[in-house]
Amino acid sequence: MKRRFLATAARSGLSAILLAYAAIAHSGEDAFARWATTHAVPVTTVESASNDSDLLPLESAIGTARVVELGEPMHGAHEPLAFRNRLFRFLVERMGFTAIALETGFTESINARSFIEGGEGDAETAARTGLGWQSPYSENRELIQWMRDYNAAASSAGHRRIRLYGIDITAGGQKNGPWLAIDSALTFLSRADPTTAQKIRDSLGDSLSGIDAREFGSLPVGAQTEFETSIKDIAKAMKKARKDLIARSSDDEYRWALHNLDVARQLAQCLPITPPPKASNVLWARAEACRDSQMADNVRWAVENEGRQGRLFVFAHNGHVMSAKEDGRRMAIVRDKPAVMGLHLRRAYGKDLYIIMLVCATASRELLTAKPPEEGSIEGTLASVGLPLMFLDVRIARQNQEALTWLSTRRSINANVSSQGLITLSTAVDAFVFVNTLTPAIVSFDKTP
Repeated sequence: MKRRFLATAARSGLSAILLAYAAIAHSGEDAFARWATTHAVPVTTVESASNDSDLLPLESAIGTARVVELGEPMHGAHEPLAFRNRLFRFLVERMGFTAIALETGFTESINARSFIEGGEGDAETAARTGLGWQSPYSENRELIQWMRDYNAAASSAGHRRIRLYGIDITAGGQKNGPWLAIDSALTFLSRADPTTAQKIRDSLGDSLSGIDAREFGSLPVGAQTEFETSIKDIAKAMKKARKDLIARSSDDEYRWALHNLDVARQLAQCLPITPPPKASNVLWARAEACRDSQMADNVRWAVENEGRQGRLFVFAHNGHVMSAKEDGRRMAIVRDKPAVMGLHLRRAYGKDLYIIMLVCATASRELLTAKPPEEGSIEGTLASVGLPLMFLDVRIARQNQEALTWLSTRRSINANVSSQGLITLSTAVDAFVFVNTLTPAIVSFDKTP
């Protein structure tokens, strides 16, 4: 009887403690929500608009940051892509930004870059050949066309021409990636040294081109060896023919071609970028750590390539842009959490990097069946502010003790809308754009070439 009484008392005590902690957490959430309600800035629309006065608070918040990241909560939604286009135009026209970097393969992006800088073709072809899996979305075609039109008038208007960079692993880690990278490098080399280029191409035979491009994973050992040998041979030949290659193209194109070889080396290091089915989360963590490290390297190269006056706008998934290590249910058992791109960039640029995460409360059924925001989650708290579309700079919340307490505790955030992650806002992000509901991106053509 006494033991039963003590057990009951212990359970009651534990329940009281848990209820007390829940009350404290809820109080903190309410405090942050109250702070957010007084500091949130309504945004009129995600679409292009002739009046951008509602974006002026973003100009003030971004200030002189050289790199701005905007994240999306999932791929294939209209609102993040549309707002990306609107914000990039604002950054270019009002703040002197000179380039945009997208979560697409570097090698493929060379095709989009060519069209944007006045090459032949049309926006649909440039998107189809230059943006990989993102190519079907009309919002991307609109971005490419606007950039081309801007560049066409840039000289007469006294403006600097703008560029597009792909920062991801070539072909998303599919097995045709090595061939795409090598083929692009050999095509460039053949402008000055077609004999050497053809000799290297012949030495590969079908070791790369015969591999099923739809598959993810490591190359066969023989193909991997030939791939890495070819990279060294092409680099040597390009450096030998440097003057002739620049004369037949430009110094800028030569730099892009050389970096394409670095991207090819990234493939050799990171394959398989997508582990096989039922692979352990530890293997996933290693693959993601490699990928995000290489993406950060490509961003740094793009910033360097833009020169001292350049400013770069980076658009990728929220899981890449945040300054954190990936955590949450999927990574719970992984001891060494993978550092994502934003963390590498924060270490490189410090306060010269401004991170914005676009989040939503829900998504339309045509897009995805989304889980409701968890209690105390970032999305749930932002939704409680009551604005369907808003901007919130959370850096200034650090000056409010109650808000800072909430920001300094790990919070749940939806990753790909339907899965959960954990981040500490005080260090992971500088600002939010909140959209109540996501709808599907506009598909303008079949992605199959």
